Amino acid sequence: MQVGYKDGAIVAQGQFHEKAEYDVSNNRITAQFDGRGAISKYAVMNKYSVFSNFYAIITLDGKPLDYMCDKRVVMLGKKQVTYIKKSGADITLTQFLDTDNNCIYVEYAILSDSDIDFKCVNNFGINYESYVTQLPTNRLSAGNLARILGGLMRKKKVTCETRGDVKKYCSEVMGDFYLDVAIGCGGEIGECERGFFNQFSLGGKVSAGARAVFRYVISAGTKGDFTYCDVLKAFYNFDKAVAAADNYALSLKCPVKLEGDFLNAYYKSLLNCSLSNYKELGKFKGFLAGIVYQFPARTYYRDAYWTVLSVLPVRPDLVRNEIVTLARGIDGKGECPSAVKFNFKNYWGNHYDSPSFYVIMLYDYVAHTGDMSVLDVKCAGGTCLSAAHKVMRRLLKEADSTGLIVKGGKYNRRDWCDNVFRGGYVTYDEALYARALYAMSELYRAKGDSELSQDYLSKYIKVKESINRLLWDEDKGWYVNYKDGDFTEDNLSIDTVVCALYDIADEERAKRMLSAMERLLESKNNSEQGAGDWGTMCVYPFYKNAEHIVQKSSLPYYYHNGGDWPYLSCMYAYAKLMYGMDYMYPLTRWFEYNIRQGNYTPIEFFSPVHPKGSLLQAWSSTGAFVLSYPGGDFFRKTIV
Repeated sequence: MQVGYKDGAIVAQGQFHEKAEYDVSNNRITAQFDGRGAISKYAVMNKYSVFSNFYAIITLDGKPLDYMCDKRVVMLGKKQVTYIKKSGADITLTQFLDTDNNCIYVEYAILSDSDIDFKCVNNFGINYESYVTQLPTNRLSAGNLARILGGLMRKKKVTCETRGDVKKYCSEVMGDFYLDVAIGCGGEIGECERGFFNQFSLGGKVSAGARAVFRYVISAGTKGDFTYCDVLKAFYNFDKAVAAADNYALSLKCPVKLEGDFLNAYYKSLLNCSLSNYKELGKFKGFLAGIVYQFPARTYYRDAYWTVLSVLPVRPDLVRNEIVTLARGIDGKGECPSAVKFNFKNYWGNHYDSPSFYVIMLYDYVAHTGDMSVLDVKCAGGTCLSAAHKVMRRLLKEADSTGLIVKGGKYNRRDWCDNVFRGGYVTYDEALYARALYAMSELYRAKGDSELSQDYLSKYIKVKESINRLLWDEDKGWYVNYKDGDFTEDNLSIDTVVCALYDIADEERAKRMLSAMERLLESKNNSEQGAGDWGTMCVYPFYKNAEHIVQKSSLPYYYHNGGDWPYLSCMYAYAKLMYGMDYMYPLTRWFEYNIRQGNYTPIEFFSPVHPKGSLLQAWSSTGAFVLSYPGGDFFRKTIV
């Protein structure tokens, strides 16, 4: 499909049969619309996926819509609108979410030159496997299995409630899984299977020159808990929901003025991505990593840090909530897992970058908001500040005489690059650790504790010196990836850009490293990599020790072994901005490339020769951060 940008939206044009898959999310669910009327994905946070398939068949006067007719698809925020013109009829299909409810809103608006009969028949399959096997709600317990089996054997029927010209159909799929739909004028269900419907339709007569509107609202989840939605109530609030979705899209404003349709659409797409991943589930308040990280619902220390950078200038309250949630996930020994689950349990424990990210996030929030009160919030048996002190004291136990932390063990992959066994001194982990030491020094200075402030400052100075003495390769002009005993992986890794972001490198070294990244990692400049102009590689050359790479990263160009990770590409772009270099290629190339591939929301990672990562990925919003802070001084901000 041909793609353009208008009024902050992504606009795709093509033929009706071409999919335009667009992911949306709110505080309860994620969904995907396909530009053809289907709800191609629907998942309830911390529960299960709903549909195994979904088909929408539009007919005019009893004849299926021509699959080759032209259409235009507009995507912005939580809404997708598809415009279709065929046989004298203009069809506007609108699908969207509101901000809070577990339901999907769908509207067909028809304007015809002549009298016609319009109808849309929707049929779908249920994803039973997801319901039964997703474990967070313990659906495999003996009690619930008995309820499921009993429900399958029990005679059930779909109930119907009519109010005016609106019909509400309610059904029980299995166990505590409900599926309800409210349909306006002309709505009815079709086939029912084991007491629940798997087909419904809507439509009616359209008079010449008159605009006819047909709507439905659908919801699936568990009655009696946070996921339940009364579809009839939602249907009668349809116009309010439309206004809320439109107002949400209007709220996606950059703190600085942006020029041109592309940059405005780019920013809105990315900020929407980060905000769409914010979830609240009881005391759990934070950003999920993306749409494939909701079973169980969890927030990652590293993903959340990069995600909140785009949110900080527009919704600092959400960043504060994230800090408190992460603090609750720190265990009694001061260890930080990879992620914190919705019940504050550990998810893959004791990571080497997580403690530093928690501390740095706390510091960045205080430095840019002036809100010192967050330091004294009670959590994890103390306060947010004492939690930061605890994790740093735990991390200090991993340091040797150089001051650097040592990733021990032959198969240690407990940082963001978890498909590579990076041991010993890992530049990325060391630079984050150094920044966290500096952050702790500044936080205690602001609290008036000069002794602890000086202690952390002296440790920071020592670690910074050791990074530059032991991990800088003068001949190559960059920091090595990692050094483990006698083995050194000296390829150029984009994650070492944190040395430039956090002023671990002096200006000369930072510029040399960034110039090397421009030459080797920006694919347009590196003809040796052979895959053309497609984005910014996360490493080059590829990893040289085959025993150190596992799973997807085993293959060149894939995942951590040369794939493009937009969050790091954008942070590399910000480092180039800091040093007055041209940064637009790493900032935008990944976005343009993926839009042309039909990936209309920010992608987790990608490669020209391997399967893509997931979409609506929270930390891939960092480009919105870059545009929000064009001065290049974000990381040099100090606490007043």
